Amino acid sequence: MQKITIVIVHWNTPESLKKQIDKLSSSQDIQIVVVDNHSQKSLSWLKARSPSVTLIENEINRGYAFACNQGAAIAEGKWLLFLNPDVEIDPGQVFQLIDLACNEDLLAASPVPGSDDYHKPIPTLLSLLAEFSPLGKILPKKNVSDPKTLTGGCLLIKSKLLKKLGGWDERFFLWFEDSDLTLRLLKNGYKIGWLPIDVKHAGGTTFSMLDDQFKRDIFFSSMDVFAKKHFSLIGQFVVQVIKNHYTKRKLLPRLDNTTNITLPNLEQDLLHSFFEQNKHLLFSTPGVEWIVVTSGMKSTDFFTWKKEFPLIRLIPIERNRGFASTVNIGFHASAGRWVGTVNDDVKLTQDWLVRLLSCVDTETGSINPLIYKEDNTIESSGITILKKGKAIPLTSATSREVDATNAAAVLYNKEVLNKVGLFDEKFGSYLEDIDLSLRIKRAGYKNIICPEAKVVHAGQSTSKHIGSKKNVYDFRNWIFVIIKNWTLQDLVLNFPAIFLERLRNLSGISKSL
Repeated sequence: MQKITIVIVHWNTPESLKKQIDKLSSSQDIQIVVVDNHSQKSLSWLKARSPSVTLIENEINRGYAFACNQGAAIAEGKWLLFLNPDVEIDPGQVFQLIDLACNEDLLAASPVPGSDDYHKPIPTLLSLLAEFSPLGKILPKKNVSDPKTLTGGCLLIKSKLLKKLGGWDERFFLWFEDSDLTLRLLKNGYKIGWLPIDVKHAGGTTFSMLDDQFKRDIFFSSMDVFAKKHFSLIGQFVVQVIKNHYTKRKLLPRLDNTTNITLPNLEQDLLHSFFEQNKHLLFSTPGVEWIVVTSGMKSTDFFTWKKEFPLIRLIPIERNRGFASTVNIGFHASAGRWVGTVNDDVKLTQDWLVRLLSCVDTETGSINPLIYKEDNTIESSGITILKKGKAIPLTSATSREVDATNAAAVLYNKEVLNKVGLFDEKFGSYLEDIDLSLRIKRAGYKNIICPEAKVVHAGQSTSKHIGSKKNVYDFRNWIFVIIKNWTLQDLVLNFPAIFLERLRNLSGISKSL
């Protein structure tokens, strides 16, 4: 028999887990890893009940995909089986599943579901319209899409293959992560299938405890993430319309008081440098999740990083889509109270985040620490916006409320972002923080500076590669900022000054050519 690792992701269903463990732990040829996603009650009983089981207890619920990758990172088996605790399966069925997969040359498989509820198509625009729009009356759901999604609650896959693919995609908090993995397997030409093994899945035991709207908020948020990753712009728009019918939330609902900080990255060298400089501070504050969204990492390097930094949420993306889009991916994966972003060329200081959070109040929309240069002078203590379309960084710690905050290191109130929106992805890179700050201020919230908190910014470690494009972005993005945020009266009264300032931008472009 081939050694297999079973990864069980658990959240608040201890009785189901006990029954499952009692069945599976009878075999010495199975390595069992239980990953608990911050349940209300400790699983301390598990070691006494089944000493051979490896238990990972998370202090933060980072979602299903993250937990699956945690288990995969320490797996010893040639095969991996990902299980929900409410799946009834015994060791004989586990090895039968492997034998059938080998006989059919399958590299990934799930049992044939006993219900159509667990045999969903890989989402397409047509299948989603059939399920969530009036078109479902003329487009029967059973016929709109083939192949089907492998069932995330009972999914067998070769360990080497999962690592080659870069694991489960951790931008999905819950739902659609199995569809994404299935689609990636198929796009890369790997053979998958559904095997005739009678495995019972109670289904929904975890989520029966949650409010229906809460579940809808998570489900349609994940649908939107899937569409942004796999659909055309038209498909993304249609999914956004579907989502807006079921939920008005732009981001995941809050599960806890966690602060989620996104680190956008283009180069692995900068990522190494950031972790080397800050690793003693990254986890010194409880209740903080770091989310790295990087276009500078190969999928085959994913688990190397996961082993070195097991508590970092890691989201590799195929190409650089600009700062705004990259950070928004991290924001969409965040389930805490505060979301923020820190550049990978920033050096943190002791208690910077505790101090920053101590300065917030109910009117805070965004908040900056003092951002210092490496020579210990202040680079930014907030930003003043002139009506001619110019940003002036403040360099003295005299003002608490400012026009705009600097995205080199900033926190946002997530509920405020649900009202005003995220970074506008039309901006790409540059001035997206100005635009967001102005929208926050216009909605009646404050952009705040906390002088008690401090970080050091090396500055332009990434943007220096933009070169002459920075001048183009400067001109174009100021046009965006002005059109979106200036009143008609502002435009009329300040048009000459705005025109002259844009001419200076054009002059900068011509000189850089």
